[in-house]
Amino acid sequence: MSQAAGPSELFLNLFKVPELRKKALFTILVLAVFRLGATIPVPGIDNVEFAKSFAEQTSSTWVYSFLGIYNALSAGGLTDFTIFSLGIMPYISAQIIFQLLTKVVPKLEEIQKEGQAGQRKIALYSRLSTIPICIVQSFFTIKLLTGQANLASAVMWDLTTFTAIAVLTMTAGAFFLIWLGDQITERGIGNGVSLLIMAGIIAALPNSILGFLQPMLDSTIAPEVSLDAFMSFATVLIMLVAITYGITVITLGRREIVIQHAKHVRGAKVVGGQRQTFPLRVDQAGVIPIIFASALMTLPTILFGALGGAVDSGFWSSLLSDLNNAFSGYGFTWTMLYTVMIFFFTYFWVQLQFNPIELAKNFKEWGAFIPGVRPGKDTVTYLSQILRRMTLAGATFLSMLAVVPSLLPDMMIFVFGESPSINSNRMFFQIMGGISLLIVVHVALDLVQKVEVALIQRNYEGYTGMTGQRKR
Repeated sequence: MSQAAGPSELFLNLFKVPELRKKALFTILVLAVFRLGATIPVPGIDNVEFAKSFAEQTSSTWVYSFLGIYNALSAGGLTDFTIFSLGIMPYISAQIIFQLLTKVVPKLEEIQKEGQAGQRKIALYSRLSTIPICIVQSFFTIKLLTGQANLASAVMWDLTTFTAIAVLTMTAGAFFLIWLGDQITERGIGNGVSLLIMAGIIAALPNSILGFLQPMLDSTIAPEVSLDAFMSFATVLIMLVAITYGITVITLGRREIVIQHAKHVRGAKVVGGQRQTFPLRVDQAGVIPIIFASALMTLPTILFGALGGAVDSGFWSSLLSDLNNAFSGYGFTWTMLYTVMIFFFTYFWVQLQFNPIELAKNFKEWGAFIPGVRPGKDTVTYLSQILRRMTLAGATFLSMLAVVPSLLPDMMIFVFGESPSINSNRMFFQIMGGISLLIVVHVALDLVQKVEVALIQRNYEGYTGMTGQRKR
């Protein structure tokens, strides 16, 4: 009996198959092009000066709080202000919007049910809607950044000219990334868009780690500071390992619902009667609730910060300042609202994607039923109970994943005391927090599964353990 290969053996065998090796090399080449483009700055800006000025922003300002969350969602590309600064997120946002619309707009639902032709239409609508999203997002980001005196000093051209060219460049860069993702999906291995997102997140990791290691490598720093840096780095490593392990376990966690197909007598033969399983994942919603909640959590910060700047003094200025402080940090108000929004979007998304009434209807059309449960209303009730429990577990997991990494710096300061290494690397916890690790683990597991399927389909001798020739 053959045993499954480990990850290292799996990818070694991948390069032994000529066709798969060509796809793998093509995927690596496209990812290299992506990373090369991520180093090209937007015309008219000194990106070195911009990155330096961005790092000098104080965490007490509402702009920095917004930029920190936005930077985490864009995998750290915003601080470089390159042609790929928007990343692939505008396209992901458009796709999510149309996935929601297909559930509430009957016309779009009919188009989606047309098969591949309908899916191509929905994909076209998503790409067209990406254009205004890119324009608005890039324009707002540029105005927000250049509104800060120390960031505006990095702009070398007239502000109006720079804004027009930067919006055009960043929008074109986002669409070029979409094209690169399509090339990987069609001619490479894995989902191209997901791989680009993962590559952007991983690329931001080395600089963040060097920020922790620098105090330990600098001989001019006091020993106690180096010790604090070492303890901070060790804590971060433990955090990454623990969170990655938890994400993997929850992502692979499933509830298998047994389905019995009815028996049919056709002539002298009895057909049907097979038993199958219908899997329901614990994390049905994936990273989407966190993306929605993170995006909406920036709105109070922007609103109260802008209004507070417009009011000079008095009661309203004090009130807006207090509200801004409540939503700018990771305090009780921010944490509770963030958690509530994640729970809401998790239940909302799962209900849209997995409607128990539709599932029960599909089972009936397939001629299948759940053993011990009557078809119809009882099946709907049974599936609803399971989905509620699974969604509760998934929402709790996502809330912990989103909140704990953000609170970890303050928890570390409470345990180890004030540490320059922790304060100077708060951005690391936002970039490599729960949302980023969740994306990386999901994409990595999906990639491994696709490689396994490709190797098994070719009945590869080195992977399956067969000693004979490939079956024909």
